[in-house]
Amino acid sequence: MSAGGASAAGDPPGARILAVDVGTGTADVLLTVPGQPLENAVKLVVPSRTQIVAAQIREATRRRQTVLFSGPLMGGGPDTAAMKDHLAAGLAFVTSDEAALSFADDLDKVRARGARVAGDGALDELRRRLPEGAAAEVRSGDLDPPALRAALQLLGVEPAFDAVAVAVQDHGFSPAGSNRVFRFGFWRAAVQQARPLGELFYDAAEVPEAFTRLRAAAGWARELAGSGPALVADTGPAALYGALPAGVSDAVLVNAGNGHTICVVTRGGRLAGVFEHHTRMLDAARLQDYLRRFLAGTLGDVEVREQGGHGAVLAAGDTAGLPVIVTGPRRALLEGSELALEFAAPHGDMMLTGCFGLLRAFADRGVGLPGGACAEEARP
Repeated sequence: MSAGGASAAGDPPGARILAVDVGTGTADVLLTVPGQPLENAVKLVVPSRTQIVAAQIREATRRRQTVLFSGPLMGGGPDTAAMKDHLAAGLAFVTSDEAALSFADDLDKVRARGARVAGDGALDELRRRLPEGAAAEVRSGDLDPPALRAALQLLGVEPAFDAVAVAVQDHGFSPAGSNRVFRFGFWRAAVQQARPLGELFYDAAEVPEAFTRLRAAAGWARELAGSGPALVADTGPAALYGALPAGVSDAVLVNAGNGHTICVVTRGGRLAGVFEHHTRMLDAARLQDYLRRFLAGTLGDVEVREQGGHGAVLAAGDTAGLPVIVTGPRRALLEGSELALEFAAPHGDMMLTGCFGLLRAFADRGVGLPGGACAEEARP
């Protein structure tokens, strides 16, 4: 068994499929081209939108400008930190209602930090009243379709897509409680129901209402796909499904991402356990200790949550002998581990693991395969 990762959609794919995996550090882009093997597909690894937006806010802080923040809901993290620093510098930060949800599910919490939450009309009025150069317009959103199309065109690539899949990390809408608990409740239910990993992907028109960031991403996916199929998923399942080798159903999968580290146990291709924590809170020793105890069934769910993580749940069953397959940009945290690890690089490219998971989910649905072959027929 090789940990090279799943065969995502057969070689060569039969459609121009755009897959975008939006993380905390990078946005990873893959565009399949009919007739080309996936190794030769168009690939981009660029700063994520939260990094770009954070840089724009920090530039406004340097220039002592008022920030006018508007657009769709997006991920937080670096942009939230930049917003807090802007306010701490004594500068005004005005945000539309929807864009403000990027920082907190409860708008009163955004206001309590000092930001002004205003309707679009109030933002328009400010634009008219403020002197030229006094304000910086910053656009929210996990994707920037015009910029993506322009970048592809500059590379001589036609920005036309038969199908589009997008992954973003969604904690779920939980204004009255912890979104860490809310998010892990999704994982816990998936383990209790022993759901197949490949089912944790949504048609863009069928995203549950509680997943507001995914719903915003679904809007971008549908716009880019036009009349073609559009799919969305959380970044966790996308990377884990991309790392799972074809033909393997029992495994331990670890995605050490820039934002979150997630470990799942699959049996018969179905979820049998999940552990999730924030990568920034982990060093090599702590992560390896967590994983060892999680796989032994001795890591407490409450312990993980009290130490800033999301949780841990493991269904009954011995994990000894299962392959432990690792992917993610922070995978170096597990180098030298006492665990017997295999490092996944699907189609030779670890950074595109999430994109390959999205392609694999499309393949499960019959999208992108030449001659109408089924997904299993297309995988070695």
